[in-house]
Amino acid sequence: MQFWTLIVDSFRESLDRKIFWVLAGISVLVALAMLSVGIEEHGMSFMFGMWEVETGRYSPLSGLGRANVAGLLVYILMSFFLGWIGVILMVIATADVFPRVMEHGAVDVLISKPLSRPMLFMYKYAASMVFVLIQATLFVGLTFLVCGLRWGVWLPGYLLSIPLLVLLFSYVYCVTVLVGVKTGSTIASILISLGAWMLFTVPVTAVQTFETYPTLMKQERVYHAARVLSWIPPKTSDIQIFAAKWAGAGSAFDLFPKGAIKGADANQMGRAREMDEREMQKSPLMSIGSSVLFEAVVVLLAMVSFCRRDY
Repeated sequence: MQFWTLIVDSFRESLDRKIFWVLAGISVLVALAMLSVGIEEHGMSFMFGMWEVETGRYSPLSGLGRANVAGLLVYILMSFFLGWIGVILMVIATADVFPRVMEHGAVDVLISKPLSRPMLFMYKYAASMVFVLIQATLFVGLTFLVCGLRWGVWLPGYLLSIPLLVLLFSYVYCVTVLVGVKTGSTIASILISLGAWMLFTVPVTAVQTFETYPTLMKQERVYHAARVLSWIPPKTSDIQIFAAKWAGAGSAFDLFPKGAIKGADANQMGRAREMDEREMQKSPLMSIGSSVLFEAVVVLLAMVSFCRRDY
């Protein structure tokens, strides 16, 4: 009962904040933009038919068909919302949750209730997850309906992007909470957590760079060190891979017909394609499991600091 009461209170606070409606508005605008695009057998139309483009044999509904449409959706649309813009906005929207809780007056009211500090911490953490879950459901739900009703492409696996978006947010938000509890500063929480997000991708990017350019493999120690380090932080880049795989989008390189690129660039493209295919074969259990373990450690540190703080 206490859990539900705190969740409801936190949600009501979210509804009173402009950032909630800004995120909801972005979801609606993206859905309307998709709705204005028509996909025909030999072309595409934009702005509800005001502008038409003949694509011939490269039409999204020819050749690869559904894989093309799913690929465009997951790798272009979701790369922005699932990968950057949406998560950044949601971190900004929730970064002040714990700094506000720890303000004198606000925290006095909360800890005076028959509720332990660890439970209060977890309730507030869960409330932020609920906030993101609602936004993710709205975005994915609207774009899912547009794909089916407007384009005639139903992608049930795309709905799995909802928990994936919440999961990606939690990878970053655990750092936001830790910094917020330690410093009590919303700005520091946002800046440091977004900086940590970028650092999470460094080892993975280094490994991918080595594997794309074989000449770099001479530096074996550096390569193996990067591989070891890549397993420590959350695998944020894997979220887009799993979203694409479960939506049935295939590889991003499916959008580029084989043979379209010639010469030396074709060899590099081939290596990149092979690497992308290996990425698609990653184990979700290993990737998500190790990432959640990192998150659990950071959240535990934040909880301990929150409980020991002298209010």
